[in-house]
Amino acid sequence: MSKEIDISIRYLENVLSTNNSTLILSSTAAVLEAVSKNCDTTDVELKRSIISLLRIIDKKCFLNQEVDVNHIKFSLQEVGKLSVKCPKSNQKPAEAKVKPNADFREIETVPNPEEENIDNLLNQLNLKKVPSFSPAFPDIGDDSDDENGVTTKQKEEERAEQHGQKVCEEEVVKLPDGREIRMKKTKTVNVKQTTKHVTISTKSANMPEVSRTFMNARRGFDEDEEEENTNFGSSNIRDPFERFRSMLQDKDEKIEAIEGESAEPGTPGSSSKSKTIERTSEVSQKVSEKKEKDGRLLAEHEASKLDKSNLFAKQVDTYQGASLVGRKGEGSYEESTFLRSALPQNSEVATPPRMHVQEYMMMFGDDKKNNENEYLKGTTISSYVRLNNNLTTHEEQFKKRIQFEFSTAGTSSTTIDLDNLSDLLNQTDFNCLRPPNKFLEDTPRIVELPKAIDWQREPTGVPAEKDLLLEPDALDYVIFREKEGKVLEVRGGPKDALIVYATQSTHSSLLYQEAFLITFRTFISALELVNKLIKRYLYMSLANDSQSESIARHTFSVIVRIIDEVTQYELDFDLITSVTSFVYRLIHEGNFTYSRILRTRLLDRIKDSFDIQTVLGTNLCKPKKPHDLFDFKSAEIACQLTYIDSQLYHRIESAELLWWSQEQNEKKSKNLVNFTEQFNNLSFWVRTLIITQPTQKERERHMMKFVKIMKHLREMCNFNSYLAILSAIMSTPLARLEWSKNIKDALKEHTAVMDTAQSYKNYRALLQTAKPPCVPYIGIILQDLTFVHAGNPDTIPIDRCNGAKNMINFLKRWNQFAILDSIRKLKKWNYDIKKNDIVVQYFNGFKDCIDEERTWQLSHQIKPSNRKSKTQT
Repeated sequence: MSKEIDISIRYLENVLSTNNSTLILSSTAAVLEAVSKNCDTTDVELKRSIISLLRIIDKKCFLNQEVDVNHIKFSLQEVGKLSVKCPKSNQKPAEAKVKPNADFREIETVPNPEEENIDNLLNQLNLKKVPSFSPAFPDIGDDSDDENGVTTKQKEEERAEQHGQKVCEEEVVKLPDGREIRMKKTKTVNVKQTTKHVTISTKSANMPEVSRTFMNARRGFDEDEEEENTNFGSSNIRDPFERFRSMLQDKDEKIEAIEGESAEPGTPGSSSKSKTIERTSEVSQKVSEKKEKDGRLLAEHEASKLDKSNLFAKQVDTYQGASLVGRKGEGSYEESTFLRSALPQNSEVATPPRMHVQEYMMMFGDDKKNNENEYLKGTTISSYVRLNNNLTTHEEQFKKRIQFEFSTAGTSSTTIDLDNLSDLLNQTDFNCLRPPNKFLEDTPRIVELPKAIDWQREPTGVPAEKDLLLEPDALDYVIFREKEGKVLEVRGGPKDALIVYATQSTHSSLLYQEAFLITFRTFISALELVNKLIKRYLYMSLANDSQSESIARHTFSVIVRIIDEVTQYELDFDLITSVTSFVYRLIHEGNFTYSRILRTRLLDRIKDSFDIQTVLGTNLCKPKKPHDLFDFKSAEIACQLTYIDSQLYHRIESAELLWWSQEQNEKKSKNLVNFTEQFNNLSFWVRTLIITQPTQKERERHMMKFVKIMKHLREMCNFNSYLAILSAIMSTPLARLEWSKNIKDALKEHTAVMDTAQSYKNYRALLQTAKPPCVPYIGIILQDLTFVHAGNPDTIPIDRCNGAKNMINFLKRWNQFAILDSIRKLKKWNYDIKKNDIVVQYFNGFKDCIDEERTWQLSHQIKPSNRKSKTQT
């Protein structure tokens, strides 16, 4: 038994006594991984023992059934014994198939000296140049009335750069007598540089601002090379290996010869030369700012930015004598940016193209034919398309990946190119549909699948009747939008056809697959879909052709993605049973890799429980003196509100939003309910703090404090708390009261955001230009999803698809995807804010608030209504 297996088994035996399901499942995963790495996984008895162990563990931990621990220990012992009998054989790795020289196409003419090579291509890649980091910090003013104090502002900027490059060149000369001569040369260069700037500014009422700047810099350079670099790939030298061949004449050169000694100079024959470039770059920048007045700290901020890039490129040239007969190359370039504790930068974001905005239009009846062409065109979807474009631009700024290939035939580069969502939503009618070429008999035939399927016992042979899930593709069964004879995108089809189209290896687009995975719950449950996909995978995995194997891989990746995003509500007995039995089936077939991946993802989702008190609660003791709102800076309160909102927002699943728009089920949408309750509680808390103050001066003081907090929330793009406070301030019990001109002027720039005209046009414009990280206001998103659900039919009219019934209307899902995809993209960014327990304790979960009736009573006490005054008179 290997040491790794022995340790994992012993650890699992010890963990069983704790009765902790999470620890037991994690330890079982370690045993499965150790066995798959160190044992012969083709042994039937070993596979049976592993499946037996997993079945018992899953009954205990996944399904919460009573299991005798001795049974688990007995299964563990069996696994241990069989792992000793079935060690992994040390087989030699299969030799890679090497193409003969005849596979290289011989070019009679001299290659064009301007043709693409590795150096020219790298010059065209537009590698990232990291600009200076200039974060935007909030300008915190002094709350005191003393204008004679001395204000000191200190700003520190640090920049550390580390760049490395490794170039490796190798030449292989094949001689006519079969011998080969190799020569390899490597050059490594590392550069390090650090700079630090400190600026201290002092200002007071009696003297002008005085600034002093200090600077410190260091630079290091390290270069290592075995031989001098050659002018590889230069168009001025016909034979770039000429210098190497001249070296072969020097007996003092260290040349590694394979199957022979060095060749005679000038011997004709084929040769090849490869050049590999690896380039890494890392630039770290940190900016901190501190502001003091008379020794009292007013504000302190810090932000950092890390830029990374990685380049890999390889070129292989083939020569016959001195003539270049072939060139092939490939590589990749990836760059990424990470920001910490910074507000959005001042850098310009590319403005999305201007789109035509139309009014809301809905159709609830079919008596007017023209309404079918106008059932959804409006500002709602247009605003989300703009938001998606803005976020895509940000994604390109913060992360980019390019893969490229080149040869004597030309150059090509590939990136993940998603279709333009605005084009897909441009046509909202049913007049441009291309009906399906084939129809299944009795389409669609509704079959009630069992709640749970034991896939170890389920047969996977060819069914007696036609089953679309077993077809390689579903192009003939899907309804497309067609324009001028060109097929553009999916508009609908039978349920099974849409599933097959999402998993087939050709024709299907990445954008359709994303839309399908986000919206499938509107026409099929996660359990039913997983069962259908498992059935498709098992059938395709039994085939021996490459197309079926590719479909099986695509199908499995979709299964993993669904389990990755399954909600806690969907993780019931039936789904867990189907997935775990599929894992046993994979182990039985010897596919330990897929089984470990799927089981790990399922375990991650089961462990992903959430307690809202981890966000809203603290472990601090109750302070002797209760804190006051003015004990904390406005910026700090805004940061902690953003911390709470961000934590709750990232828990919301797309499925919860879809379910809520259809049925408003709180059990299905717990995370969404937590987020909306936070909005309501904060709004009532703000309203309570203002209206319960005994004097007009105190009420205006609190009002101005919340206006300052709103300003910081808007700068941080936390529109959830921003609108919660704004809705409290604009609520009728507060809005009807008399306020000073200063308050009214301070609110002018904010009140327009709540304008409901043109479907919250002002707020949508604000959101579209927001720079992530960002927390949107969820209320309008739910309103838009509800509108899309109510205003769109679930199926395509029969007369638009040649009489076929129950054809899923995927245009409705495209509109839902347009809304949900922007929400998903916003969740890719997160605020780097640390929890301040003192401030969060002061919030007290926003429980300290009065009800609606008491709020109105206080409002009328402060300012009696005219009707009441007349009655008293």
